[in-house]
Amino acid sequence: MLTYETLRRMMVDEKGSKKLLELPENFFEEAKSYLENKAKFSGSKEDAWELDSSRRVLQDLLEIREGKLLELALFHVRSGVNPGSLTNEEKSFFDGMVSQIKQFQDKRTEMFQGKREPMATVALLEDIPKFVGSDIRNYGPFEKGDIATVPEANARLLIEKGIAKQMNTGK
Repeated sequence: MLTYETLRRMMVDEKGSKKLLELPENFFEEAKSYLENKAKFSGSKEDAWELDSSRRVLQDLLEIREGKLLELALFHVRSGVNPGSLTNEEKSFFDGMVSQIKQFQDKRTEMFQGKREPMATVALLEDIPKFVGSDIRNYGPFEKGDIATVPEANARLLIEKGIAKQMNTGK
């Protein structure tokens, strides 16, 4: 059962630790129930103070853990190391962050390295000067008889014009 003192101790311990500390399995439900019960029976100034203080301590605890979860999600994406003990709610949050970080990294990689287009291997039937492929990379120059790997869109165009023939890549 949660009390103001246990919440405060959890917050102080969490703040003092670099690791994410283990919370009770149903922590969020217990915290909600504790605050609801405290609100129902806060008739005196002392009870009202304890309710307000409990809300602030809980908020501090959750913000400390959120910061750690953000760091752990980034560390997990880079290293594959699992974060340790998470509540079900935190696990869902963590998994969402990991997914978003990976999507961002994929987009960033694509932005700097270009999207990898499917490639095709062709045998050239004529000399071809240097050209810019559909992936904005330079290809060639090629001589008659050369085997070249170029973006599929360019390979189709070369084949349609009778300048190249499709090679069987064994796939």
